[in-house]
Amino acid sequence: MRAMGVERWRAMFAGGAGAVAHPAGRGVPARWTAGRPVQALARWARTRAPWLLVAGVVLPLAAWLVAILAVTRLRFVVVADPTVQVGVEAAAALARLFGALVLWLFPDERAGRRLRWVAAGLVVLGLGGLLFGYLPPLFRRVVDLGDLNRSLYASLAVWSLAGALFAVGLLPATPPPLTRRVAGAVGGVFAACAAAIALGAGALPPLTHLSGLAAAARDDTAALHGLTPWHWALSLIPLGLALAAAVGAARRPLPGALGRWLAAAMALLVGAQLHNLCWPSAYSTVLTTANLLRLAFAVAVTAGAILELRRVAAERAALLAAERETTRRLEELAALKAAFTAMVAHELGSPLAAIRAYTDMLATGEFAAAGRAAALAAIQAEAGLLTALVADVQAAATVERDDFALRPRPTPLGALLADAAAFARALPGAHPLTVAAPDDEAWVLADPERIGQVLRNLLGNAAHYAPDGAPIALRARRAGRRVRIEVADEGYGIHPDDLPRIFEKFGRGRDRAGHKVAGMGLGLYLSRRIVRAHGADLAVTSAPRAGSVFAFDLEVAG
Repeated sequence: MRAMGVERWRAMFAGGAGAVAHPAGRGVPARWTAGRPVQALARWARTRAPWLLVAGVVLPLAAWLVAILAVTRLRFVVVADPTVQVGVEAAAALARLFGALVLWLFPDERAGRRLRWVAAGLVVLGLGGLLFGYLPPLFRRVVDLGDLNRSLYASLAVWSLAGALFAVGLLPATPPPLTRRVAGAVGGVFAACAAAIALGAGALPPLTHLSGLAAAARDDTAALHGLTPWHWALSLIPLGLALAAAVGAARRPLPGALGRWLAAAMALLVGAQLHNLCWPSAYSTVLTTANLLRLAFAVAVTAGAILELRRVAAERAALLAAERETTRRLEELAALKAAFTAMVAHELGSPLAAIRAYTDMLATGEFAAAGRAAALAAIQAEAGLLTALVADVQAAATVERDDFALRPRPTPLGALLADAAAFARALPGAHPLTVAAPDDEAWVLADPERIGQVLRNLLGNAAHYAPDGAPIALRARRAGRRVRIEVADEGYGIHPDDLPRIFEKFGRGRDRAGHKVAGMGLGLYLSRRIVRAHGADLAVTSAPRAGSVFAFDLEVAG
């Protein structure tokens, strides 16, 4: 068996391909055999962090208890001033109530039901500390609540009820809801225990034969010898419940830092109940290791509540920032929508006014044949502008949809250039056009309709931003597995301030005088979206009064 164990560990760190079984039959990842044991061990430790946290707290506390029992000098027993005892109990009670308030008002959405039970347990501890630890010293002259047995019973009842609430909330995979009826029942049990302890503790079996822990503090062994079997039996109840709650916190950890601090708090609670077996912690002026661990539990609860408040504050800040960003974008969208509406109205107004004027003139019947032909040509030109405007708006709406898709297929480059050249020769301004194409008949992978739209946009811009008669060049050259297509003009060029914005929606260039050119400013925006959908990008090089060159690449088919 020893040889088999050596082989198992040797295979684990030798980077073998097979999974390695844990000696206990669960949990050692097969990734340990991948040749990176340190990283794999770190991942394994992160997945079991709550178990390691609980064990790392409980085991040292158990060892501390053994050392205390074995070496009398290690025992911690302090007879405190009653004022100090009142202050400690009040601080611990307020810390628990603070933690309960945070968990109740700001529960994590993923574990709200479980945290409600934890909050209820903290409320029981807080109220128990105030009722049995803070109030008795203040009202000792009115009613005697300082009897040691009564104080021990009060401590066991409070911690048992709180432990039961912790266990119900943390141990089951899906705890029951904490309804008002259940909360009322818990409150009734707490009130009944308080009344029974205050009025009838003398009729209960004694938990100790000592008259007080302060007297026993002078003798290292008196406290242990003075405990009765009833104490040992009843003290196992809060210990078992605390252990169940710690197992639940480790087995089903809550997300984030909340799960870690809750596991640590439950581990401290287990240690406190473990120490309470041998040196009972009652609501008295004697502070023992059990008191220290219960105080540490309260500190852990407070720290966890503060961390939870920070998490809530961070989430609220993130939500507020997101809301502000959404509001800002909505305002920008509203402004953009208003500008778009005004722009469309302006762009529609001029052609419509021209068409109306020409149709009114034709309606008079006073035009000669030549005049009617000129008027009809002007109407057709204005109608063409309206058609192009509507087409741009429709194309912009199309590319913004999620279902916008291309249909690329092998397409002859010559056919794309020929269609674009025919369109360019029909543009106004009498721009001479030169076309340069590769000698061989190249085929490209493209959506011919969309790439044709890009070429028409680029050629139309070249004619629009150049004086009449300025030449335009349509060039294509092959470079390996791609074909580069360029549209060059000798127009006004692009102003340096406009270069970063010409591809934006509604971005427009300037004419020779520096004024914005009429138009929707959608052509280059649409062209870049289409080219990028083909796996390339639309680039531009330009300088004022030196013309512009727009270029993009297409993949060679085949």
